Amino acid sequence: MATYLTSTPTLLQRIRDCQAVVVLRGSRLESVTADHEAREERQLGTFRATPAEVLKGDDEGALTIRMPGGTGSAEQVAWRLAPEDQRPQVAFLVRESRSSWVPYFSSVFPLDGETVLLSEEVEDDRPGAEGALDLAELRALITRAAEEAREQQTRLWEAEPEVAARTRPHPVLESPEAPAPGATSAAPDAADPGGASAAPETPESPEE
Repeated sequence: MATYLTSTPTLLQRIRDCQAVVVLRGSRLESVTADHEAREERQLGTFRATPAEVLKGDDEGALTIRMPGGTGSAEQVAWRLAPEDQRPQVAFLVRESRSSWVPYFSSVFPLDGETVLLSEEVEDDRPGAEGALDLAELRALITRAAEEAREQQTRLWEAEPEVAARTRPHPVLESPEAPAPGATSAAPDAADPGGASAAPETPESPEE
């Protein structure tokens, strides 16, 4: 079931809901196309970037990331993912397809050393937040969000056993072994309910 947000997600919501958080130290713009699904004219850029560090999600190597830019021609677009100074950035991503990603609510933020420079539209709802967000605290917030998600899933399974039966991964108790060379299947022969091979019977010759 899809979840529709009616407001801009906060920092903690972005950490919880995105599928990957990566540190990028340079990206390459591979192509620019017109976004025909947008209400107004804008360009879509396809970037290729290899994360310097994966803070959340699996390390899949080089990523294809697509995101919109401003209006006008490709030369006039100001791409958030590839600033002119090529400063390191932190990107919060969700999958667009099996082979490409998109920033979650344009969540691409520059890094100043170890400090994440959040944009003004992001509400910083860290409990007791003081000062800027650095990479060490971001890692801790990601770990805490993962632990809370596991605890919530465990509580759901305990409260709804039938849900647990459908969703909990089942352990593999044994693995089937391949038959030895030349061995035959132990399954009963389909032509003989008893399992014996159904060889044709030869009638006896009448005695002379």
